[in-house]
Amino acid sequence: MTAVPSLSTLRKPIVLTATAVGLAALGWSVARVPGAADQARADLEAAKIAIEAGDETAAVAAVDRARGQVDVVQVAVQGPVGLVGQWIPVLGTSVQDARHLGDALDAVTSVAELGAETFPEITGDDSTFFTGGRVDIPTLERLVDNAGEAETALREARADLEAIDGTGPGAARLTSARDEALGQVRPLHDGLTSSMPLIDQLPDILGADGERKYLVAILNPAELRYSGGTALTLTPITVQDGSIEFGEAVDTETTPDLLKPRYWRKVPGNPFHKGKTSPVNATFPPSWPIAGEETLNAWRSVRGRNMSGLFAIDVVTLGRLAQITGPMDVPGYGQVDGDNLVQTLVGSYDQYTDVEQRKAANRALVPLFVDRLLQSGQLPDKVKVLTEAARGRHFAAYFRGEDSQAAMQGLAIAGDLSDTEHDYLGVFTQNVVPSKTDYWQSRALRSDVRLRADGSARVALEVEVHNDSPPYVGTTPDYRQGYLTRYSTLSIGSFLPLGAEVDSAAVDGAEVDFVVGDYFGRPFVRRTIAFDPQARHVLRLEYDVPAAAVVVGDRLDYRLDLDPQGMVRPEGVTTTVRFPAGYVVEGLPEGWSASGERGATWTADALDESPRLTLSARSSKPNP
Repeated sequence: MTAVPSLSTLRKPIVLTATAVGLAALGWSVARVPGAADQARADLEAAKIAIEAGDETAAVAAVDRARGQVDVVQVAVQGPVGLVGQWIPVLGTSVQDARHLGDALDAVTSVAELGAETFPEITGDDSTFFTGGRVDIPTLERLVDNAGEAETALREARADLEAIDGTGPGAARLTSARDEALGQVRPLHDGLTSSMPLIDQLPDILGADGERKYLVAILNPAELRYSGGTALTLTPITVQDGSIEFGEAVDTETTPDLLKPRYWRKVPGNPFHKGKTSPVNATFPPSWPIAGEETLNAWRSVRGRNMSGLFAIDVVTLGRLAQITGPMDVPGYGQVDGDNLVQTLVGSYDQYTDVEQRKAANRALVPLFVDRLLQSGQLPDKVKVLTEAARGRHFAAYFRGEDSQAAMQGLAIAGDLSDTEHDYLGVFTQNVVPSKTDYWQSRALRSDVRLRADGSARVALEVEVHNDSPPYVGTTPDYRQGYLTRYSTLSIGSFLPLGAEVDSAAVDGAEVDFVVGDYFGRPFVRRTIAFDPQARHVLRLEYDVPAAAVVVGDRLDYRLDLDPQGMVRPEGVTTTVRFPAGYVVEGLPEGWSASGERGATWTADALDESPRLTLSARSSKPNP
């Protein structure tokens, strides 16, 4: 008779068999994850390309495919098998990582679904978001909500990806997927997080809660102020419930009071507002939070109207936008497009010598351009142009409302100077004798930084300016001022690091007297220099910086912020840094080149952004 095994005898093989089956199921489930995850990422990339191309059908199809693949991943790792498998020694680490990867993919796919839903509302053929100079507020508020949901999803995806340990079986593939995904998710999350304050403010800025009045200043970089070009024209706009209405463009021809010295409320602490002055001088300060408030106060003194904010945009930016909006037929100028707009408006005074006719043409251009700008379509491209222009200080927005202004500051659209406590370069010129010769101005900055072990530095700054004006073609003598002159007289303002102590100043090698001014805590030195046609002059300053670098143990981290001026020809910059004896530079960040064992040089042929640079070196001497 065959013996019947007892339960205790069967328990072990049953458990082993069940475990084997469970592990097999787990292995089968986890094995499906990498392939499905890879396909999901490929589909999400296809969706991104389709969204950017405006192909709504392809975008939706790609997102749907990605969602299907993500569901495969989630079923495999979030179901019963995954719940149990995460506790199995050794293998559990990889299961937990796969679960994090699945959750991250799920969150990113949710963002893609929001994008596929949102972009057609903004840029689609049937979009009603922005038509006829009006933003549809209900649609805008829905888009604001979608952006908030996307920011939350990206935050969750980032947290899941950063939680992937990558030490269990199959770690190489999981860590590769993690790193690739983080390379995309982090900048998306950072960008949306920094944009959310502005996105949240858009309904208020666009008059959802009541009428808002703004001033648009069109700037002429052929005649520079420290803040950028002189205001070519000023145009008031009224915004209410998303409807944007532009008023009549004015200039010194239609409104002579803009040239007449007068009093208006001064921004406390502004060293460039001294008593009675012309409203056109309101933009002397180099930062737009100050220049903007001064301009609005000056406008009120002339027109008696309070405004909620100001948009400053120069003709260089108009030219870039015209590349998108297409050519325009402007009375007095003919056809103007992205290739010739800057030259036509501010570089052709020899060709259009009738001042009144020229200003009339400028006033006619504004409504034509605004009409093109406010047409539906290409909105992301227009926003991108403005954002990039702000980096080069060709565009700025200033709001009197604290929340709206804080949003501008956070996105670096406010036109403010850097508030760094370390090394800083910000050189701006101001046209002292009225002329348009800044159209040809070329400028090169050369900074030589000698660091000390305590992080302080001795800096020698050279500012070389070339008045690269062509031969004079006027029928009368060159009177050294006005529209046709080739002479230039400039106030060169060098804005220095916080706490800098200036030791000497020289022009073309000859020492000169100097006074150190204070611009809201930042020291500056001004020097007025007259330039003949084709003349070059060099202003040299030597000064000590108390905290050019940060001491971190045996390492020195040099930090430099730069602010450009919105010029027709962007300035060139060369910065050479020398660390103390015994220090060795640790790797060279992008843009830097070696200059000896303990030095490096950073160069920009045309500075049209506001970079924040860091260079590190470590002491080769043993710590005491």
